[in-house]
Amino acid sequence: MAKLRSILMPLAILLGILLPCAHVLSPLMPFCIGLMMALTFVSKVPPQQHGFTFKIEMRALFAGLFLCGLLLASEKLFGLSRPIVLGCMLICLCPPANAAPVMAKLLGGNPILALKIFLVGSVIACFSIPFIFGYFCPPPAGMEQLDFLGLSKRIFNSIQPIITIPLAIALGLRSFYPEVADKIAKLQKYTMFIWIFNVFVLLSKASYDVRLMGVKKLWDAGDFQLTAIISLVLCVLLFFLGWLCERKSHPIEGSQSMGQKNTMLIIWVAQLYAGPVAALCPTFYVVWQNLVLSWMSRSRRSNKNPTLQKNEA
Repeated sequence: MAKLRSILMPLAILLGILLPCAHVLSPLMPFCIGLMMALTFVSKVPPQQHGFTFKIEMRALFAGLFLCGLLLASEKLFGLSRPIVLGCMLICLCPPANAAPVMAKLLGGNPILALKIFLVGSVIACFSIPFIFGYFCPPPAGMEQLDFLGLSKRIFNSIQPIITIPLAIALGLRSFYPEVADKIAKLQKYTMFIWIFNVFVLLSKASYDVRLMGVKKLWDAGDFQLTAIISLVLCVLLFFLGWLCERKSHPIEGSQSMGQKNTMLIIWVAQLYAGPVAALCPTFYVVWQNLVLSWMSRSRRSNKNPTLQKNEA
């Protein structure tokens, strides 16, 4: 499966960039994201025997809010453009990715704890993204009459069904039809294909928007270079802060909860409410995040005992 992903993911990225006409599939995105959420939520979670979950996610939230404050200060002090600031703010407020539990297990962490962090973080994001991002985001074209509360409510109404409906369905199945839930949970390995399809559609939408704005114009303005650099700094910083905050007890889970983001969700939100320039930030984050995760997994494999590796083979 890993080898198949290593082939299909670059292919999806390349096709997304080369086939902007596939942006017509964008209306499918909320359903694809919701399906991925449901397949993750339906996992069997043992009763919680520790109090780390909420603490870890709250530290991640406060770190994200602190970085949002630094981004807003950079806009005032250094003239950073508002769309780039909005895109970076979405990265900071984004909940953990669906794959965080899997990656935590691969790195030797606790996948159950990572799954609980994902659940809590997704619910928190229903409120943090609309009410914080909505305060700074200008109303979309044709909706200039919306005030802060109106825009926040609109963003909330867009995000929460993608999270709460899959969560309600998954919890209902787990409570009343556990046998069915167990069978559905076995399909989680196929979320990779949904994710790859999401990457293809989102990049094709980004490619379409960039072509409309003019590639040369964006390059000359420095937006490409700036978003690439800032998103890289944020990616490395978030993984490091997650490790730093939880280094004494759960460094792996903390790093994954703060660094590995549900980029599909925030790219979609950015394209809807902040425009294509803002969507470039989380789009670049997809690339940096996967590079960091590849380095982590490679580092983990290289740290294994060679004798143990031989025995495992």
